[in-house]
Amino acid sequence: MAQQVGDKIRNFFLTNQITRKIRSFFYQTLFPILFKGLILLIVLLVFLFAMFKFFKPVYLEKIYQKSSFYFFHYLNLDNHEFNQINIEGNKHVQKEEILAILESVKKQITLDKTSDYQPLIRSLIDRIKSELPWVNQVVITRSMPNILNISITEYEPFAIWQNEGAKYLTDKEGNLIPYEDQEEFQHMVILSGKGANNHAKSLFNIFASDPNLSANVYSATWVSSRRWDIRFDNGLLIKLPESNISEAWQRLIKIYNMPGSIVGLKNIDLRISDKTYLEYDDSVIKELKSL
Repeated sequence: MAQQVGDKIRNFFLTNQITRKIRSFFYQTLFPILFKGLILLIVLLVFLFAMFKFFKPVYLEKIYQKSSFYFFHYLNLDNHEFNQINIEGNKHVQKEEILAILESVKKQITLDKTSDYQPLIRSLIDRIKSELPWVNQVVITRSMPNILNISITEYEPFAIWQNEGAKYLTDKEGNLIPYEDQEEFQHMVILSGKGANNHAKSLFNIFASDPNLSANVYSATWVSSRRWDIRFDNGLLIKLPESNISEAWQRLIKIYNMPGSIVGLKNIDLRISDKTYLEYDDSVIKELKSL
């Protein structure tokens, strides 16, 4: 029955003279005008945006701030009272530090001054990243009605960089983190040399190729802003080349894995691509000469 009624209504609109004229007017006359008007409006908005962006960026920022204020106010997202605050991903950053920043940001935001308005989440992200050096990335979401979710990604320290009497933790990308004399950092490689932290990634890559060998590394010195000298726990010095250090490291792995090859060995010079120079202790050399 419902199908029959639907068919009758559809046939009426398809065959009725008045509805046919209305459809014809819309598609042939009104629609082209509306379409052209829409295109013109889009072009005008893009042009105005470009003009404001180039000549009056301050006005554009004010428009954005006011729009943000009314949008958040209309959706009641400017209510900064939270029943629950979830913080995850923080290992070195204390939860209390984040909560203190949140309270500080809430006090700074004045909702009746729309010209200075910045959404709470944006302000909170900026403050956390600027005040907590361990923080690499922050993702903050809000679950209705009043739950705030804060996800922290911290830098992963790779080595300790000694520079001009000061110590810093550095990740493989060279980002610096304040050094803390804690047990978890005692095993880390010690870097030295101007700008050594900015070249730590090259070490990270070769160390990852053989973790067992890399576990013996005590320090690494960035020499003349060109190459690395590696010092092992047993005092062995490895001189790496300026380029192709991965290839040189593979040569070192072969030498190190040869039975008895490092007994009495002082230096391994790998700076020349097709040559390897070994320097032994004097006692070993005398023993070899006496054979």
